[in-house]
Amino acid sequence: MTDLIYEFRSYRLRPGAGPRYLALLQLHGAAVVSRHLPLLGFWLTETGRLNMLHHLWAYTGLDDRAACRARLMADTDWTEGFIPKGFPLIETQEGRLMRLDTGSPRLAGAVAQRRQGVTPDLSTGPVSTDVLHCVTFGGDAGEALIGTFTTLSGEATGQRVTLSDHGDGPGLALPPGNPAIHELMRPASFSPLR
Repeated sequence: MTDLIYEFRSYRLRPGAGPRYLALLQLHGAAVVSRHLPLLGFWLTETGRLNMLHHLWAYTGLDDRAACRARLMADTDWTEGFIPKGFPLIETQEGRLMRLDTGSPRLAGAVAQRRQGVTPDLSTGPVSTDVLHCVTFGGDAGEALIGTFTTLSGEATGQRVTLSDHGDGPGLALPPGNPAIHELMRPASFSPLR
């Protein structure tokens, strides 16, 4: 789990487009993309940089990443099916490659299942879950840790990125270590990490 390359991608969506993008992904994209790319999680922010869709992938190396992405781009279900519908909702994209510093059993489980793909529930259920997770950039890990990573390539190399559960309480507490960014986010209903 620690020798993998983790890719954390962040898409800023047009204001108000988050639920629509997730619905399109649920109906037309998640099963396609996850048959090629090793998916760990999809989240939509509720605080901080709003309209941000974060997603996490795990590769065995840069060659694995390149091969997976080439297979995805050769799949017409993706290039002719999802991209024309979903990508016009995206304003900007950012990616960072990371190494895992501290994991959790939950992250290990998602990593072990990452090549199995997802099959979203296509019923009329919600596109996101009712739980909250947190992502912090900089600072220290709090409780209910999913994983702590160090950015190796992309914006803010050397910066710590931490994924964690928000917890059961209704309130907020100051995150430990005074992170540069702390965002509450909801996992998509098809996200392996939820």
